[in-house]
Formats: sequence, C-alpha cells, structure tokens
Amino acid sequence: MTALLLAALAIAPAAAGDVMERVETGEIIVIPSVDKYNPDLSGSRVINQITQGETIRHLRYVWPFTSKIDVTLTWDEHFGDLELSVISPDGDFVGHYTDLYDSSVKDGVIDVDIKTSSGFLPMGDWELRVYGREVFGSSVSYTLL
Repeated sequence: MTALLLAALAIAPAAAGDVMERVETGEIIVIPSVDKYNPDLSGSRVINQITQGETIRHLRYVWPFTSKIDVTLTWDEHFGDLELSVISPDGDFVGHYTDLYDSSVKDGVIDVDIKTSSGFLPMGDWELRVYGREVFGSSVSYTLL
C-alpha cells in the first residue's frame, strides 16, 4: 500500500498549457507551434506550386546559437493535401508531418517549432521537403515560412 501511495505522489499532473504531443529524435524536439501562424510577422517566405506525388526540397540555414526555428507550410486545403518532412544538417531524418499534426482540423497549415532539448540546434542547412500527397487539379500553390 505504501509503495502504491508513493508511486501516486510521484506522478505530476500536466499543466493546462502544456503541449502534450511532441516528437523527439535524439536531442531534436518538434512540437506544434505555440505561437500561432501570422503571415504579417513571418520572415523569409517561399511561394511555389506542387503536383500530385511531387517532392520539392527547400533549405533553411540555421545560424550558430539558434535555439528554435518555426516552420510553417500553408496551402488551400480545398485543392489538396501536403506533407512536410524535416532533415537536419547532419542528414538525420527528424520527422514527417501532416495537416493534422498541429491541430485536429484539416486547415491547410502545418505549423511546427523545431528546438533542442539542451542548448542550440545544429547549425547549417536544414532540409524541408514538401510532398504533394493529394492534389486536385494540375497543381496547388503553397507558402513555406
């Protein structure tokens, strides 16, 4: 009985604001972004077209002493479904994300924060792959921030 009581006391409740879903690869952590997507505040922007089954590579350079990067992929969900894959500068596969990763609704937005469990992200070119999973018509436009 005492062991059960001690075990129950050792379990800390999650705070209401905690993000429960996260993917961790080594020291790299990817979570749904806590700062909601705002196109007016976004930095570099790539606008492109993609077709069914096509993969387009984008590189984002991460400077030394960077602790977090925010990656946002947007498109009109009425014209298809896209996916995002993240590869570290070392060539390690970090993760694969779909429209439902950051919310329970298909909204044409994949908005994730990439950070490390300790210190800073590896500097260098991070590869962001956009995949045309399902495209209605000849192509769909997307924006990568």
